[in-house]
Amino acid sequence: MKSMPFALSDLSALLLLIAIDGAFLLAADPVTGPLGADIVAHVADTPIYRSELEAVLRRLDYEQLTGAQQQLRAQAEALNALIDQRLLRMTIEREKITTDELEVIAVMKRRWPQPAQPQSDRDTLLSNTQSEEQLLRSQIALEICLNKLIAPLLTKESLATTYTKHRRAIDGTRLRVSHIVLRPDPGMGADAIPTLIQRAEGIRRAILQRDLSFSDAAKKFSAGPSRKQDGDLGFFPRRGVMIEDFSRVAFQLAKGDVSSPVVTPFGVHLLTVTGMEPGAESFEALRPQLENILIKECVGNILSQARARTSIVFSPGVPHFEPRKAVDDQLPPTVIVSP
Repeated sequence: MKSMPFALSDLSALLLLIAIDGAFLLAADPVTGPLGADIVAHVADTPIYRSELEAVLRRLDYEQLTGAQQQLRAQAEALNALIDQRLLRMTIEREKITTDELEVIAVMKRRWPQPAQPQSDRDTLLSNTQSEEQLLRSQIALEICLNKLIAPLLTKESLATTYTKHRRAIDGTRLRVSHIVLRPDPGMGADAIPTLIQRAEGIRRAILQRDLSFSDAAKKFSAGPSRKQDGDLGFFPRRGVMIEDFSRVAFQLAKGDVSSPVVTPFGVHLLTVTGMEPGAESFEALRPQLENILIKECVGNILSQARARTSIVFSPGVPHFEPRKAVDDQLPPTVIVSP
């Protein structure tokens, strides 16, 4: 199958800069570190230095975070981004993908055809130092190699599959959804959400076994005001009305399906789709969005496979995310600090 012609600019926003909580991070070059430098983690035999982690945290305005839990989560997010970059570099090496200085220079000339001005985009991103110029070249080289890695996966067939899978989320479709929401008991502390998930799973089983209908379950168990309407929330689009975690799951359901428990700041939900108003956007109009979705999925699959085959070891005292399990996919990742 012939791959689709994707330009470097299609990947740059996703791959040159790593996004965490809306902030774009220019990650450090992992090739070398100072003798005796503090190491926060190893990805296989490749170290991640504390200086790299601190550089990422500065771009997250880490010092503005006042809560201890916020700070721990920010450290874990930043380290996770650096691990992802290491894994991408290792995958590129594994696949024997390379670039050269001429390709890097060509990209730099396209992006910055004129000398940098005091208020230019380049000056906004980087200060004018030799070390950061070297970092920029390293990042562009990574981007070029990633483009070579991803491009063969971006075929007309894979784009068509992505359209079938995601069209409702981006073509203006509106869904009519009913839900059951269970509110946590503040007195239960950390056990509140896991307990509600178990309870929601029991309600879902009863609905699927036809012991009671979804509307009857909403009237009986839901803590939200929509229980008076059998849980009905009316029609809404993919974005702009409902919280993201809720809307994302709703638009993955077929009509009549009952979701697994969904955790949001409002509690634990069960969702079902009761109606649909199809959107009118065409395939060609949606192509840019479909390409971005497909690129993200390809990168996500590459990282998932790389994590499965790579040893990742954290240094004592370094906040990081506990490995996820299938049973707790609905819970936010837990930050742990190894002794």
